[in-house]
Amino acid sequence: MTLRWLRNLVLSGAIVLIGAHPVAAQIDSNLGGLTTDNVKGYLGPLPDALSTTLNSATWQSAHIRTAGLTLSLGIHAMAVTFGDDDRTYVPTDPPGFSSTGPQPVPTVVGDENATPVSGQGGSTLYYPGGLNLDQFTVAVPQLNIGTIAGTNALVRFIAFETGDSDLGRFELFGVGAQHSISQYFKGLPVDVALGGLYQRMKLGDDDLVDANTFHAEVMASKSFAWVQPYASLGFDSFGMKVKYDQTSTPGVKTEVEFDNTTNVHFTGGVLLGFPMVKLHAEFDVGAKTGGAIGLRFGV
Repeated sequence: MTLRWLRNLVLSGAIVLIGAHPVAAQIDSNLGGLTTDNVKGYLGPLPDALSTTLNSATWQSAHIRTAGLTLSLGIHAMAVTFGDDDRTYVPTDPPGFSSTGPQPVPTVVGDENATPVSGQGGSTLYYPGGLNLDQFTVAVPQLNIGTIAGTNALVRFIAFETGDSDLGRFELFGVGAQHSISQYFKGLPVDVALGGLYQRMKLGDDDLVDANTFHAEVMASKSFAWVQPYASLGFDSFGMKVKYDQTSTPGVKTEVEFDNTTNVHFTGGVLLGFPMVKLHAEFDVGAKTGGAIGLRFGV
């Protein structure tokens, strides 16, 4: 598993919303002509998509040894789909412009074409188009290591230049731990564990997008030979801010901070645990509904 392979997979997944489309480099300039309220409307679908995907595929088993070495490295891909209500928003009139009535315009995942809005006195204001996306996918490398007193550690990390001068650097760092509850209650019909994970994601040399998440969950699982179904009930906290150049004042950065969101997160899935190789697939319900698959190697 080479660094180039990891880079290419994460590049194709983690920044698909922003980096895999012909108009991707225009996002910064698209924001530049919008007011703060309309920046939040334009990027409105992004926080829920990131919250659900980044907080998925954390752990796939509640069975944790109380001692001994466990080590695995793999890739987890998480995805959510966008509905019709994610594709448009109704903008707030900027200073100096009064529209003739409410009119929906594209969000960042909406139609590619700029939308004209008619104003008083025959004026017209154009709102930027989106990326015309139906799905958002994140792919991340993940390292799991244990075990100390029934506790495993989790690390997610990758950093690279996207190769796009407008996007710049992509960084993702996450650290978490999962602790066995079953070790304190002998005879439980299932394994039970408690876990927590903090992550931070940055995109752009000037932190165009800066997001952080926290996820906590209680998981239960049951082993049947190589097959292990699992389910968890958790809590997601997500915060995001963007920093961009205002068209009217080039070189001056404007920062917009989105309201922090919290959501209950349910996960149900199955793990296939072969010697040295493990695969999983799961269904997630958080800020949005999505799913995840993963492959890892180790002991």
